[in-house]
Amino acid sequence: MTSRKTRHAIVRNMVAAALAVPALMLASGTASATTDDIVRVANANLDHHACDTNSVGGQGYNSSCTGAGGSPENWCADFAAWVWAQAGYNVNGLTPAAGSFGQYGAGLHPDPHVGDAVVFNYNGSGQADHVAIVTAVNGDGTIESIGGNEVSNDPASASAHHDGPYSGAVGDSSYWHMSISGYVSPTN
Repeated sequence: MTSRKTRHAIVRNMVAAALAVPALMLASGTASATTDDIVRVANANLDHHACDTNSVGGQGYNSSCTGAGGSPENWCADFAAWVWAQAGYNVNGLTPAAGSFGQYGAGLHPDPHVGDAVVFNYNGSGQADHVAIVTAVNGDGTIESIGGNEVSNDPASASAHHDGPYSGAVGDSSYWHMSISGYVSPTN
């Protein structure tokens, strides 16, 4: 009888430990996310297209390859959200629309930080023309970024591209011929 109780206690403890490990891994995964991870993931996917194999072995970036009725969609937001997620950040509330970044977390702020999303032509109600990941903030006020769905106007042939340096000031950007509306920081 005692050995049966011992076995039950051991099994019960093993089950409790097995259930606790994924929760601990999840908690430590998001807590350990860094902006260096964001830059590393973005760089690992440079020159990739909407349907290419990404740096973790999957196809594309979220719905980049199939979001337009089975064809590649405009995928800048797919790319930015995917990069943040792969780096361990919370992407709840982000959609394939660039404007979803303007409504994410604490919203837009004027000062760029490495790992932020730079949002272009945001109209304040969920619409924006483009979003990219800030990969460098330089001492002269310029930034560098990597964005998906760049280089071509065709989402199928567009690629993830490094841009800059260019002025990081909020307002009209001569580099982009769009307005930088602001920056959004990822959350854990």
